[in-house]
Amino acid sequence: MDSDWISDLFIEHGDLFQALLEERFARAEGEAQGLAHLFQVHGISPEATILDLSCGIGRHAIHLAQLGYRVVGADLSPRFIARARELASEHGVRDRTEFLVLDVRQAERLAPRRFDAVINMYTSLGYYDEEADASILRRCRALTRRNGIFVLDTSFREGAVRHFTPSGAVHIGNLLLVEERKLNLETSRMENVWTFFEQTGDGYRFRAEIPFRLRIYGLHELIALFTGAGWRYRAAYRDFELRQASLESARLIVVAENPEHGEERYPVPPHPAVNAPPLHSIS
Repeated sequence: MDSDWISDLFIEHGDLFQALLEERFARAEGEAQGLAHLFQVHGISPEATILDLSCGIGRHAIHLAQLGYRVVGADLSPRFIARARELASEHGVRDRTEFLVLDVRQAERLAPRRFDAVINMYTSLGYYDEEADASILRRCRALTRRNGIFVLDTSFREGAVRHFTPSGAVHIGNLLLVEERKLNLETSRMENVWTFFEQTGDGYRFRAEIPFRLRIYGLHELIALFTGAGWRYRAAYRDFELRQASLESARLIVVAENPEHGEERYPVPPHPAVNAPPLHSIS
């Protein structure tokens, strides 16, 4: 599968996507509080160690750290990780956070760290194919303590179909993002094109056109994906108020439990997808 768009959006044009993340930083505080409530419901201690997989600029990691958790954030983009460290210092949680450049498909590189919970927010699973998604879940289970949980915040296919609109636009500071959307029912993939324009004195200047392709799952598919990776399905919610998921849900928050500590071991691939330095030198 062509995944060049991932590097294009998050690395080559990372400043554009970062603007979107910065705009949503404050919103993540409420979501972190919702996560803390979810953790409590599912038996995760207030002093737990959390892995924020595909953490971006650390929106959720930083707010969780402010609530008392210890958080490791991992993301593909060196730019996002650098910004996450800046924000952690600004918010006084540098001692409770660690941010690392990491391709999520190589999550085993986080060993020997162990986590009480893994979170994957803002539809960050589904960029690759189903085999890669299953592999990510297996590798994360090997890093998770017994009875630890995985919390997946993602788009819900049935809800996406019900609420589908073919286009949209949003202002992000001095940027205009125009999105053309296509939902491929044969592959369950959103095949979108994001076009960024920058506001100038007399109008807008074209910045970039980037494809965005995402596999969106039904709940039964996610349950199968988790159980096939050794997790035990626990619950699905429509929001962080923990209301039960329904066909009206645009999003899903899926919770799965590690019934026993995984023993899988994965060799580090000889050619990482991103030319990142070893983890020990960037912590």
